[in-house]
Amino acid sequence: MKAKIVPTSPKVRDSEQRDAEVEEFMRQAAPIAKPSIVRFSPGFLILVVILGFLAGAVGATVVLAGREQWPWLQQWLTPTVADTNIARPVTRKETVVEQYADTVGKVDSNVVAIFVRKVPAKKNGALLDQLYTPTDFRGTGVLLTEDGIGVTSRRAIPDLTKEVAIITASKAVYLTKDFSIDPASDLVFFRISGKGFPVLDFADTGSLLVSQRVVDVNRHAVTLAPAIAVTELASVQSVRVADRADLVQSSERLSQVFQTRTGADAPGVPTFSIGGKLIGLHTGTDGDITPVDIINSGLQRLQKTGGVVRNVLGVQYLSLAVAKGLLLSPTALGDRGVLVTGNGDATVPAITPKSPAERAGLEVGDIILRVDDTSITEVQSLNKIIQSAEARAAITLTILRGKEEQRIPVTLDTTSP
Repeated sequence: MKAKIVPTSPKVRDSEQRDAEVEEFMRQAAPIAKPSIVRFSPGFLILVVILGFLAGAVGATVVLAGREQWPWLQQWLTPTVADTNIARPVTRKETVVEQYADTVGKVDSNVVAIFVRKVPAKKNGALLDQLYTPTDFRGTGVLLTEDGIGVTSRRAIPDLTKEVAIITASKAVYLTKDFSIDPASDLVFFRISGKGFPVLDFADTGSLLVSQRVVDVNRHAVTLAPAIAVTELASVQSVRVADRADLVQSSERLSQVFQTRTGADAPGVPTFSIGGKLIGLHTGTDGDITPVDIINSGLQRLQKTGGVVRNVLGVQYLSLAVAKGLLLSPTALGDRGVLVTGNGDATVPAITPKSPAERAGLEVGDIILRVDDTSITEVQSLNKIIQSAEARAAITLTILRGKEEQRIPVTLDTTSP
């Protein structure tokens, strides 16, 4: 006998009833749980920030200090070659570009062009015959004082018997034959008539540094417009040496020079700091620059006596500080002071006859250690000390003769104005 099927069993539910139940379930909205928001007080947030900062500081201290204490930490922290071998472009931010124009603006009125006619102009001649041409251009110079004293290189005015035209930035032409040669350098001072010329500021040569930015200011031979070259100092307080004889210096010649990286050969071109202060004047030889302190000392003598009068001691000498680094073998002479010696030229004796040095009894082989209380060094050279002294000054030389130090009084002579 078969079992009786219960009427409520799922087997007896028709498809319409099942569909109705599904639709009813889908119509019911699912409950959505409301999210909970956690809020922190301001004090709690400040505490978290402080604790995070302290943790970072402690961690950095441990890392920095632990590099030496724990070698394994140093090795672990050091990046590998692959990590560091990354090409990064390096750019130098130029912060003074706009100042170059300011520099030229400050000194332009002081920079002058120097012309010397190869063929003298005829009076009342044709207009074209009176013009200066680029072939008449000799170099550049600078006006230094309010009353028209200027300076240039000796190479810019090779013949001091000819009339020279000094042409300013305003294209005013001044003719002059008023020259004063500096016997201690390659400088020529000139004077033009007039008053109210701009006065230059001088740089402190003791504060100059290698690689310091400087500006050379020249003049165009036709338009007379300023032509500048922005460069860097390549050396300061050096001496040009072409052979062994050049290592022997004279107490009467100031041989110290500066050089820039451009190596300009134009005679008389002035070099200025970015601030517009005069650093020196190109000699016209291999980029050499006569330092402004030599220019200043010559100017002071010119203003006092009407000519550039320099002191005379009368010795040739070798700086032992320089020689020590160039000798093939050690020397017992040491590296203090200068050795009185000739340069191998029989026409240039180590001690000039009838000079203050000869009258004082100096001898070849003496080592001059000091002038008064100033020790002689590479920077404070003997010729610089002598030429910085007052004209005809009475000085005392401390010398080493053999193994004995002696003090010798000397009264300097002067050159003719």
